[in-house]
Amino acid sequence: MRLVVTGGAGFIGSTYVHHVLAARPEARVVVLDALTYAGNRANLAGLDVELVVGDIVDEQVVDAALRDADAVVHFAAESHVTRSEKDPDIFYRTNVTGTLTLLEAACRHEVGRFVHVSTDEVYGDARGHEPFREDEKEPGDHQATSAYAKSKALADDVAASYRDRLHVNIVRPTNNFGPRQFPEKAFPRWITRVLRGEPISLWGVGDQVRDWLFAPDNARAIDLVLGSAPAGEIYNIGANHEPEIKNRDLAHWLAGRLHEVGARIEHQLDRREHHDFRYSVDTTKITALGWAPSPDVWRSFDETVAWYRANEGWWRTLVDEAERIYA
Repeated sequence: MRLVVTGGAGFIGSTYVHHVLAARPEARVVVLDALTYAGNRANLAGLDVELVVGDIVDEQVVDAALRDADAVVHFAAESHVTRSEKDPDIFYRTNVTGTLTLLEAACRHEVGRFVHVSTDEVYGDARGHEPFREDEKEPGDHQATSAYAKSKALADDVAASYRDRLHVNIVRPTNNFGPRQFPEKAFPRWITRVLRGEPISLWGVGDQVRDWLFAPDNARAIDLVLGSAPAGEIYNIGANHEPEIKNRDLAHWLAGRLHEVGARIEHQLDRREHHDFRYSVDTTKITALGWAPSPDVWRSFDETVAWYRANEGWWRTLVDEAERIYA
């Protein structure tokens, strides 16, 4: 199988590539990545992949990459809410126009399967709401709150509109974490700040609820969808913690885990207008395919902390760019 993975040098995409090549070493994997600040060649070190450096909005680049492809798994996206508040046009360009460019090329080359990787943020804030089912994403972007989430909601609509021309599936994962995550996101940012002698920066009192999904579990779910999901189906992917994990729960756990290096928590006034309070999705459909998350999320958190402690050379040069958006 010739598999094209867009955004495969990023955190979630490279985790998926690692999973695929461990499960099916014979697969021919082509990674199409623009290598922006969040893309990193080091994420693919030691893997037998073909790396194509290019923009998914560039029709010629996409056309060449998808020629003879059997399947496409589309991760490539601008993905940080705060960045989207400052530069929304970049998010619409990559996330909407880029997705359309890929789908058109997939049709031209008669690609067998196309998995569009979306996000649970397309549903909007789940405060006071039962876990969102896949059919509760309405057309358009009005449920989503940030420019990032709105661009992904529109990209979902674009992908869904091709279901009569391609074997398309859409997946909506929750908040991924794990090794090799760029340190602008909350958990790796907290870890790397502590390891640099800085406090864990917690917005407000930390009551926000996130569904923390270990990236290797997400990779397993997406690969299952690629291999066995009926055409046109949409799947939520989430860990569904019981009890739910508030940001302060994770921050206090991390402070305890790294107490020997002086971990401490600093609360900051939360002025962010477009950040959702709670996310929650119904995962009945993906579990019916035979998937389940790792049984102990705290063990996965611990594994992630251990990775960052052992790989300072990977993240040390990235923190200046990661911290710049919070200045």
